[in-house]
Amino acid sequence: MTERSSTPKSLAGWRGYATALRSFAGKLGGGRNGSTGWPVALALQGGGAHGAFTWGVLDAMLDRGIVPEAISGTSAGAFNAVFLAQGWLDGGADGARESLATLWRRIGAKASFSPLRASLMDQMARGWNLDHASSHVGFDLFTRVLSPYQFNPLDMNPLRDLLREHIDFARLRRNRRIRLFVGATEVESGKPRTFETAEISEQAVLASATLPWVHHAVAIDGRHYWDGGFTANPPLLPLIVGSQSRDVFLLRLDTGEAAQPPVSARAIQARLNRMLFTGPLERDLEELAMLRDLAGKGALSGALGRRLRHLDLHVICGGDMLEPFGQSSKLNPQRGFLRELHALGLQRGAEALAGRHGAAALLHEARS
Repeated sequence: MTERSSTPKSLAGWRGYATALRSFAGKLGGGRNGSTGWPVALALQGGGAHGAFTWGVLDAMLDRGIVPEAISGTSAGAFNAVFLAQGWLDGGADGARESLATLWRRIGAKASFSPLRASLMDQMARGWNLDHASSHVGFDLFTRVLSPYQFNPLDMNPLRDLLREHIDFARLRRNRRIRLFVGATEVESGKPRTFETAEISEQAVLASATLPWVHHAVAIDGRHYWDGGFTANPPLLPLIVGSQSRDVFLLRLDTGEAAQPPVSARAIQARLNRMLFTGPLERDLEELAMLRDLAGKGALSGALGRRLRHLDLHVICGGDMLEPFGQSSKLNPQRGFLRELHALGLQRGAEALAGRHGAAALLHEARS
């Protein structure tokens, strides 16, 4: 669920996003109690504890009347996806918000008893960044010597308990209201694997969030899986092909950009990990841009061509807000940090739906 630690060059056909998002915000004006809502598809990037930022953005969107028709997610994004879907089935928008709050409250509570949590002195000196926290440095060295098959032979995973206590996977598989797409990486082939609604299970969601230096590979039907962030973060193309909503929202936690080359050992490692976990999405965006260009020229016909010609992709990114915390903070699910991330996500979600930051982000995507 956490990471160890460019934008596409051709999105010319997508320059109408900013105007579309401002128009879309007007459609959402009725909010929870004033309108019937607007169907959307959601693509939720993974990023460990930074997934609490996505929680905040989703809260803002739910409060303004969006209706999730389909959701894809990887790692932390997969957890957000299934908890949102479960809550929606239980009680609509309010149920979804309560379900997401339960997920992150429980994660924060479990972190309080973790031997890897930062000490009070570390927090006072460096905030939520764990780069120099003794617990983080020690565990990093530990996992370079021993594998999880040695130090965690029973594969204990507190996230498994969360899923068993709060998610009815049989109901998710039967549901016809929200399509789900969970990304994982097949260990044997190294290829992405997308688990769709009828395949969603505890094992599939755990597989999506399985870092190989922390947990055992997850076995499903004779194959083994690691974190989906290595190959599809999140599964964007399967979501677009498998959903009907014109409006697709991509909730990003990272971009592939860096202000300057890193020079310290830790900064180099952090940069490599960021490239590793953002690369798949950059490739998907480039492929999507090419496909849409073909569809616009009439070279891609049929249902897929029509889908791409009428698609509006909206990008809400928290990169600028999250950058000061550093990559290591993704491994820091302490309650205070999760609350701060949630508040930042609420702010960014409200800005995006009001057409301010969202428009800027979309124009940046188109012009990069």
